[in-house]
Amino acid sequence: MRAIKHKQKILVSVLVMLMLSACDSRIVNHPPGSDPWMDGNAGQMLDFKSHADEGPVVMLNLLKFKTSADENGRVGKEAYTEYIKLSSLIANKHGATLVWSGAPAQQIIGDMDYDWDLVILVSWPKRQNLLDLSEDPDYQAIAHMRKAGLERSMLIAMNESK
Repeated sequence: MRAIKHKQKILVSVLVMLMLSACDSRIVNHPPGSDPWMDGNAGQMLDFKSHADEGPVVMLNLLKFKTSADENGRVGKEAYTEYIKLSSLIANKHGATLVWSGAPAQQIIGDMDYDWDLVILVSWPKRQNLLDLSEDPDYQAIAHMRKAGLERSMLIAMNESK
């Protein structure tokens, strides 16, 4: 009887960790070579996909550039600027519209550990449009350039307030 209760406690602990990992990339066990600041986690993507038909959605992009050079000798902002030029053409094909972009000027509330270099707001008709972009062969051919320029990022889907 004691062994069964112990197994039940372990099972409950595992289930709690799985549920939390679907929401929190700090808890999930990322595959080798993945980066929670750049890749997110499977639970986050699964949740996003479960709302694929919802829209419109505005994606908040918080970006921190690398300070070291990439394989072509470009430092973060330069590499990311090239990525933006190429990816924006492909994203527009999938319905993306740039709403706003700019550099944070002052932080008056919040944790200074997360100092962002660039903030971008992009509107999409539906979440599915962003998912379609990620599967586009033209985008996949340049997606590595995003990582070449960024140290870390956050991508947050936002719904309009009702």
